[in-house]
Order: sequence, then structure tokens, then C-alpha cells
Amino acid sequence: MKVKALAFVLLLCSSQWVFADKVVRVLGVQEALLSSKAANDFRAQLEREFSGDESTLTNLERQAVAARDRLEQNRGLVSAEEFQQLGMQFEKAYIEYQNLAEQMTQRRMQREEEFLAQMRPKLDQAIRTLIENENIEVIVAKQATVYSSNTVDITQRVIELLNQQ
Repeated sequence: MKVKALAFVLLLCSSQWVFADKVVRVLGVQEALLSSKAANDFRAQLEREFSGDESTLTNLERQAVAARDRLEQNRGLVSAEEFQQLGMQFEKAYIEYQNLAEQMTQRRMQREEEFLAQMRPKLDQAIRTLIENENIEVIVAKQATVYSSNTVDITQRVIELLNQQ
């Protein structure tokens, strides 16, 4: 057990020696992408693009809730045939709501994937620029770090480079 502890301490010390002369930086990739001007513009465009569908979805939700309420209020007060018809109205409104919500979700995901595919080369270029300008040898994902000082975090500089492109 003592041998393992000693080996671990030696490993930690040697890793510090390995990185002592290296330029190591930390980058929040997702933060950089989502904080860029292009991402903000994309979100605004998505809102405009889906605003009509969202209002339609809200109306369908209201219709489904109203049909469910009529169904519950008329339970035992109407004939079996009328109750069945109310149930079918609720089911129809609910299915329409579900279908539109699913279509919107799929379209939104597809648009987001397209945006990320479009931004990936720009992100890579921004990172390459910083690597070359600052002689960076190692970039660690921000999410993988327990602690890092602000001086090694290049996320904001990557955002600035993305905004310049």
C-alpha cells in the first residue's frame, strides 16, 4: 500500500515537471460557441422562425386542455355516445399537439446541428490562431478541470476571435 502511495506522489511530481515548461491553457468549447455573436444571432433567428409554430402549438394545447375539461365536467352527465365523442375530440387535439411538438423539436434539433457544423471550422480556426500566437502546447477542456486561474482560460479570447470572423 505504501508503495502505491509513493508511486502516486512520484507520478504527481513528475507530471508537474513535464508541464513546467509547457504552455497549458483551458477552454470552455461549448461556452465559446454558445456565447458568440453568431450563436446569439442564430437563437434570435430560431425564435423568429418558430414563433408561428409556437403560437399554433399553444393554441393546440389550449384546445386539448379545454376538451379534457369538457370531458371531465360532462362525465356521467351526458349519454355514452356524447361522452365518447368528447373523448375523441380530446384525443384528436392531444395527438395534433404531440405531432406538432415532435416536428418542431426535430426541426429545431436539425437547425442546431447545422449551426454547429457551420461553426466548427470557425472554432477550429480561432483555436489554431491562439495556438500559433501564444505557442500553446496543451489545451484542456474547462469541464475536465477542478481549478484553473483566469490567466490560463482562453475561452473569452476564442469568443472574440469567433466574433471577428
